[in-house]
Amino acid sequence: MAKELGKKQERDTAQIFDLILKQLIRLSSTAVIQFINGLFGTNHPLDSTVDYPNTETVSKKLRRLQSDTIIIIGGVYAYHIEAEIGDDESIVVRVFEYGLAEALRTKTLSEDGSKISIKFPNARIIYWETTKKTPDEVTLSLEFSDGEQYDYKVKSFKFLEHDIKELEERKLAILLPFYVLKLRKQAVSAKTSKRRAELAVEMKTIVDELVMMADRAEASGLVSEADKRIVLEHMERLYRELFAQYTEFKEGCASSVCVI
Repeated sequence: MAKELGKKQERDTAQIFDLILKQLIRLSSTAVIQFINGLFGTNHPLDSTVDYPNTETVSKKLRRLQSDTIIIIGGVYAYHIEAEIGDDESIVVRVFEYGLAEALRTKTLSEDGSKISIKFPNARIIYWETTKKTPDEVTLSLEFSDGEQYDYKVKSFKFLEHDIKELEERKLAILLPFYVLKLRKQAVSAKTSKRRAELAVEMKTIVDELVMMADRAEASGLVSEADKRIVLEHMERLYRELFAQYTEFKEGCASSVCVI
């Protein structure tokens, strides 16, 4: 029973992460364009348009498909982002399915009607937490009846392997709330109250850094005042989700973000 409850909590937490990402992706266009530029290494002008196509489709087997998010910059450049808390060996299949659904919206027909062309969005997988098995790139090998083979490859972004300074340099401010995951595994495995208290102090330092980064992001125009407020609200929400069960984390952080 306890094991089943644990799995349900993990699913609920994963769903909260997905919902928060979907909301953060819809902050001001400036913040979102900076995020895309930082994650994909692009250089889109900050005054580009940002559009969000409906990502929900239904397969022929009546199965609902919905990606984490697809963003179109400047009416032309499509980006597809999927995020996972941990490893998922089948994620590349889902990314391909979602990417195909979006690509079909772009289909064009040749003048003689003999050829249909589609364009897949540029995809990236964000792993919030990683293990030694987490790949730098995932591959789906497509083999056709004539023997031709094509490898569909998607790069990974291993979130917690980047420190706060690097996230700031890459202008990924809208991802700040997820950094409270930094000590989650250690808190779960801590065997004593003393160890959890030490982690709570360390977490306070991390949260203070994140808040200061959010302040600098607003001051530099990377995010708006409203953006920053939403980012900090979600940071507080995730902190509660991850650490509310530990008394030490309730007592060890004076920041408004992590007062449980």
